[in-house]
Amino acid sequence: MSLRIWQPIIIHGLLQTAEYARALFLGAQSDLSDDALEQMVAARTGRQVILDRPEPPNLLVVLDEAVLHRLVGSPKIMHEQLIHLAAVSSRSHVSVQVIPAAVGAHAGLGGSFTIAAVDGKPDAMHVDSVEGITVEKSTVEKSTVVRKAGIAFDHVRGDALPRWASRDLILKVAEERWNA
Repeated sequence: MSLRIWQPIIIHGLLQTAEYARALFLGAQSDLSDDALEQMVAARTGRQVILDRPEPPNLLVVLDEAVLHRLVGSPKIMHEQLIHLAAVSSRSHVSVQVIPAAVGAHAGLGGSFTIAAVDGKPDAMHVDSVEGITVEKSTVEKSTVVRKAGIAFDHVRGDALPRWASRDLILKVAEERWNA
């Protein structure tokens, strides 16, 4: 199994710390009860167990550099999140790459998506969109749409820094911008 993730706005849920996830949920829905908030955080971080399986998915993540500079929660939360991101990115089955801001306009500016590939099945794409005031989650299996997203992913990955340089940038931003 492989997951190709393009995320220009936030760090993807599979790579989030609990505090970062909590801050995101609070930012989106301030009327949550403490119990509901903790359930949402536990569900989000609980999905990360797939990365610790004996045969984990091959995870390819491309982030826009703006994600590293966007304050979510507090400087401390951001520092811890970026240190965590760099640590996870050092796993052999996880690739995190960053598109530098200097690239400017690129193929991924249409929005975030995840493409899942499982042996013997057609690729499927997951997208989030906002309808009214709720976030709609949908899975797309139409081959022409998924293929176009795959091409966009290939282009953004081509514009991104290599893994080692991306990890260096993540750690640099963590220390220089968020280390309070």
